[in-house]
Amino acid sequence: MKAFKKLRVFATILVVIQMVFGGAINAYASPNEDRPAGSPNIGVVNGPVYDVDAGQLNDVVIIVRNFSPDGARSIIVMPKINEIVNNPLTITMKNSESTFSVLQPNASKNLTFSVGVDKSAAAGTYSVDVVFSYYNVDGDIFSSRSTIYFKVRNTAGTSSFSIESIAVAPDGLEAGGTGVLSVNLRNRGGLTLYNAEASIINIDSSQISVTGMSNKKTGTMEAGVTKSINFDILANSSLSTGSFPVNVVAKAQDENGVEYSASQIFYVSVGASTSGKKGDVEVINVKEPSGTYGVNQNFAIAFDVHNRGDAVAKDVKVTVRENGESGNIVPKSNSVVFVGDLSAGSSKPISVTMAATDNAASRNYTIELFIEYLQNGKLVSSSQYVGVNVSNADDDGSSKPKIIVSQYISDPMIVMAGEEFDLTMSFLNTHAQKSVQNVKMFLTLSEETSSDTQRTGNIFTPVNSSNTFYFDSIPSKQTVEKMIRLYVVPDAQPKTYTLTVNFEYEDGQGNEYTATELLGINVKQATKLETSEIYMPPSSELFMPMYLYFDIYNTGKVDIGNMKVELSGDIDTTVKSVYLGNCAKGESLYYEGNFSVISEGANNVVITISYEDPNGEIVEEIKEYVVEGFAPMYGDEFPMDEGMMFPDEGALSQGPSKTMIGITIVVALAAIFGLMMFLKKAKAKKEAKFIEDDDDEEVEIVEEGTDRDEQL
Repeated sequence: MKAFKKLRVFATILVVIQMVFGGAINAYASPNEDRPAGSPNIGVVNGPVYDVDAGQLNDVVIIVRNFSPDGARSIIVMPKINEIVNNPLTITMKNSESTFSVLQPNASKNLTFSVGVDKSAAAGTYSVDVVFSYYNVDGDIFSSRSTIYFKVRNTAGTSSFSIESIAVAPDGLEAGGTGVLSVNLRNRGGLTLYNAEASIINIDSSQISVTGMSNKKTGTMEAGVTKSINFDILANSSLSTGSFPVNVVAKAQDENGVEYSASQIFYVSVGASTSGKKGDVEVINVKEPSGTYGVNQNFAIAFDVHNRGDAVAKDVKVTVRENGESGNIVPKSNSVVFVGDLSAGSSKPISVTMAATDNAASRNYTIELFIEYLQNGKLVSSSQYVGVNVSNADDDGSSKPKIIVSQYISDPMIVMAGEEFDLTMSFLNTHAQKSVQNVKMFLTLSEETSSDTQRTGNIFTPVNSSNTFYFDSIPSKQTVEKMIRLYVVPDAQPKTYTLTVNFEYEDGQGNEYTATELLGINVKQATKLETSEIYMPPSSELFMPMYLYFDIYNTGKVDIGNMKVELSGDIDTTVKSVYLGNCAKGESLYYEGNFSVISEGANNVVITISYEDPNGEIVEEIKEYVVEGFAPMYGDEFPMDEGMMFPDEGALSQGPSKTMIGITIVVALAAIFGLMMFLKKAKAKKEAKFIEDDDDEEVEIVEEGTDRDEQL
């Protein structure tokens, strides 16, 4: 019985200790531990990157999920654009999906964003926060957010505004002389640009000065258009021979007011005419036609145009034609060849096909090779001659009249697919006596080309006109001219297409005749290359290798070859150049490598992608970046704060202080002591009562005994 009483006392003491210390601990518990019974958590589970196209309204489906075992009610969804400045996105919820009533535990729901992207948006990735606000089943409010990214693709909407070329005529100014500086501006993008202008700035009038306006406007520039702006310049009379800089700046705006600019420093040569250097063009390696050729029998004249001078020859043009006469020997291919600039010591091969007409007599005809070019700003020309033997069995004038294309010029000479060009044709009545009348002409594309046998469609389309035209008459030995503007379909393959000129006409007696002539039109397809987003870190530790990866897409309509990627700049890399090979249209290649920066501060990193187009010309695309380099940081550069190792009492303000712990212990001990005293007093009282009861019992027994004695 005594052991049971002791056990009950000990248990009571333990309960008191738990109550005292438990209350103290709960009083200082972290408030984060007192959470609502239900805590839903909503976020986006797909993505996080979504592709969107510029100039369109894109539907983007996101999947949201309740990640918790607690239900959510009255959910509100709000997209929030992080970077407001220059952000091309407009985002709304489609079909009023911005609110919905409930999302069960671990359940998902599809939401659709309508993402509008400005058509002039730069290709890149833009971040957007999706903010959720909702309640749990107890009515407590919660919020969460997920970050998603929209990758803008813009193949046609971006504008590429540049200074395509700068030239001075004459190319060598005399000291004190004047000239014209021509600036060609090019809009290579898919957007129309406005307020295009060019300026000559920061010019030193002691060298080169502008006479007249130094800022000129050319107005609106449609996509793909080139426009020229001319400035009158003056070379200072005190200048000696040399090259002097002219700083040209150009700018334009798109319809949203976004400005595009370009600049270039051009060096004007002064005193070139007195320097002794000049271009000198001649014809060499001439291959004359051998043998005798009949009427309409083709023969070729081949030669090289060579610059034997010690300076560049500008705007070289070669014309192959019958000497002194006309209508006897006519070209069957392009007889006017624009060579362009020919550097010192270089050559250009030329071949022209010709034939004798019905009007030619049986004799030797002289063919003139006529050359024109600019030499120090002055037009210079020269001629060389070759001969050809012609045999015509019917040259008495009784033959039928014949119309031929005596000359044709394509401007430009090489036509770009998807662009327009001017075709100028000269038609000659070759007969010496007979006129022709009711002349009808029309153009058709030959079903088979000279370069292959592949069937082709309608490559050339007339612009604002018909491909049929009419002349009342063409007198004998006379020429008429016609110019027509044509458009080349964008997907035309790069090669020489054969354009057929069809003739229907009558002679003076009403006899009907037909004839055809073939023209060669050289079409070139522009190459187009794109890359995936190239991530270049803004800063890096010196000599710390950085991994570089990106995809290269051939988005043009032709195959390209010999692609190569080269890294250069303020970097160190084990492999500077990587050969990737050929890339067919619609295909892609990839580049991967590594490099490290070598200098503290700004380091230039240049990525050069080069390749060959179908004509064998080398095309380069250059991407430039700047990476800030910093020195390596070692352990002794991070001293440890004593407060981190030995925090003071203030750092422990979230828990009970020493004073409070002491008070708690004193209260607990006092409670235990009070309990023990209470139990002791109760025990003493109970013992006293027990003794008193025992004495009463003895008295009662004595009294009973006395009564018995008295009774006896």
